[in-house]
Amino acid sequence: MSLANKLAEERRARLAAERLLEQKQAELHAANRKLGRHALALTEEIFETRAEVQTVRDENARVKSDLSAANQKIQIAERRLWHSIQTIQDGFAFFDVDGRMIAANKAWLSVFEGLEEVQPGIAYVEILQIATEEGIVDIGDRRPVEWREAMLDRWQSPDPEPVVIRLWNGESIKLIDQRGHGGDVVSLALNITETVRYEEQLKAAQRAAEAASKAKSSFLANMSHEIRTPMNGIVGMSELLIDTALNDEQRLFADTIKSSGEALLVIINDVLDYSKIEAGKLDLHEEPFDLERCIYELVTLMQVNCRDKGVELLVEYDMFLPGRFVGDPGRIRQVLTNLIGNAVKFTEAGYVIVRATGVQGAGVTELHVSIEDTGIGIPEDKAKHIFGEFNQVDEARNRKFEGSGLGLAISKQLIGMMGGRIWVESE
Repeated sequence: MSLANKLAEERRARLAAERLLEQKQAELHAANRKLGRHALALTEEIFETRAEVQTVRDENARVKSDLSAANQKIQIAERRLWHSIQTIQDGFAFFDVDGRMIAANKAWLSVFEGLEEVQPGIAYVEILQIATEEGIVDIGDRRPVEWREAMLDRWQSPDPEPVVIRLWNGESIKLIDQRGHGGDVVSLALNITETVRYEEQLKAAQRAAEAASKAKSSFLANMSHEIRTPMNGIVGMSELLIDTALNDEQRLFADTIKSSGEALLVIINDVLDYSKIEAGKLDLHEEPFDLERCIYELVTLMQVNCRDKGVELLVEYDMFLPGRFVGDPGRIRQVLTNLIGNAVKFTEAGYVIVRATGVQGAGVTELHVSIEDTGIGIPEDKAKHIFGEFNQVDEARNRKFEGSGLGLAISKQLIGMMGGRIWVESE
């Protein structure tokens, strides 16, 4: 190879080497720029991460501070709550799902005073065992095992029913146990000794009052014949006396004796009838009777008083209503006499109408008898008052109309015994 060729090859090799160097330098420069950008991004990311870390640290510090303050408040609330629970007079205790005591106040533990084993951690079944073995509860004639089993069954039920137990000293304790969702139990022990004693006193007083009322009613009911007989004798003898030859003054005296005796006999009959009803000795005697005839007979008897006052007494009997019914005609007459008599007594002018209507069913008729009048009426606030015992609408000191105030009360009782009801509509 000639020298020129060698020089040409060396020049080409040097040029190739220079181009390769330039290429590598360009690549290195590009790599440096890329590395610089990456380093800058990492720096920015580090700065951001440090800021976020600082923010998280600050937030953690605030959370810790808030938690600390919340814990302090919770502790204060727990102390106050427990202090309040300790000061109440009724017993209060907590039990876990296994029936072991978590905590109890002094009132709950006072029943087991002197027994150190009754404390948080003791099982409920052990408390029952101690209660019977130490004679703390009065179980009466029941066997201790039987009583404990019954109490344990109640305790283990999902919703224990309240139960009242009696202690050895006579105190009565009402146990109210509430089971939570997690199985824990809150137990309340309420001392109801005074309430039980008061209820016993009330029951004793009620029994005494009922016995006295029954004795009074029985006495009056049993004395009906003895009281009515002499009064009937007085009225009868006065009628005989009136039929004899008397001067005007003597006849006035005899008429006064008769009218006074009849008025007193009406009052006596009302009082004795009501006493019989109260004593449960008044029985209904059912028999077939003619209701329409019964009404017309009563109206006929009262026509005299109506004519004297100028009041018209009318009867409206439903033509489709049967005439004969089965019931106690005597008591029905008594009720109708009271109602029609009141209507006539309190009506100075106008009319009194007795209406009888009904709805017939399968062998049974729903009967409705109403007495309508144009009398003085009854105030709305006295409408129910008139069916009470010895009650009248007008005041006693201004009373214009005489009466015992028992007629409507007896009528209401009799209608109730017959399976019906009585009411008033007035203005």
